[in-house]
Formats: sequence, structure tokens, C-alpha cells
Amino acid sequence: MPSVKKFDRSLIENFLNETNLNYLTDKEGDFTVNFAYDEELGCELSFWFIVTGSNDEIYQILVSSDKDIPKNQWARVLMLCNSWNKEKRWPKAYLHVEDMNTDTTGNILLEEQIDLEQGIHQELLNDYTGTILSTSFQFWKWMHLEQGM
Repeated sequence: MPSVKKFDRSLIENFLNETNLNYLTDKEGDFTVNFAYDEELGCELSFWFIVTGSNDEIYQILVSSDKDIPKNQWARVLMLCNSWNKEKRWPKAYLHVEDMNTDTTGNILLEEQIDLEQGIHQELLNDYTGTILSTSFQFWKWMHLEQGM
């Protein structure tokens, strides 16, 4: 039976190594995995695996793409993200714009967070992370192939 462990970056690194994903580490020790352009997705994707929270108890997965969303598409993209969020559990999708008054483009971010203050076992972290990876790719296939974005 798997044992519950204190959540830390080593659990994320174990997942990345077990799945043979090439990753980089930033100065805080968080991980990023980049995927090249894919015709089915219509973009490149970057996954960030982040440990945050006042006691490093929050596991956050943040997904960005290289696809800029022009201002004239913001309303449509907001509706598509709302539709996705209503119908799908993972990941949460939203339009990110730094300054709505001056920016001419935004981008879609996908995100999930889970509080792991009580710990987690490796198998559950692997399953959770794999689910977010898989459903993030599904989101972009849906956006590109079915919604024309």
C-alpha cells in the first residue's frame, strides 16, 4: 500500500522522470516542460509544475501556449472558456490579459491547484498530474479543431 508523504518538489520530479519528460528547473526549483508546435493543437504548449503557498503546500499546474488572442476575439474566447469550464472538470481555462486598456492581445491559461498540506502518495500525484496533462491537450485540440482557434 502506498504511503502518504509530505508534498515537495521531489514528488513532481519523480513523476517527470518516470514519464521521461524533458524538463527545466527555475531558480525557485519549479519545473517546466515545453512541447513543440502540434498541428492538432495549433500551438506550442508550456507546462509549469509549481509548489506555492505559505508552507509550500499548494501544487499548481499552469499551462500556457504561444497562441496570441487578438482583442477582437476576447469575447468569443471568454465564452469558449466558460463553456469548457461548465462542461469539463479539468483544467480551468481563462483568458489572461495584463492590461485590458492597452493590450491588443491576450492568451489562454489553463490551471489546476490542489492543497496538499496533509500530504499525498506518489501514485495519486502521478495520476493527478497525468490527468491535467492529458486534459490540457484535449482542451487545445477542442479549441483548434472544433472551435477554429
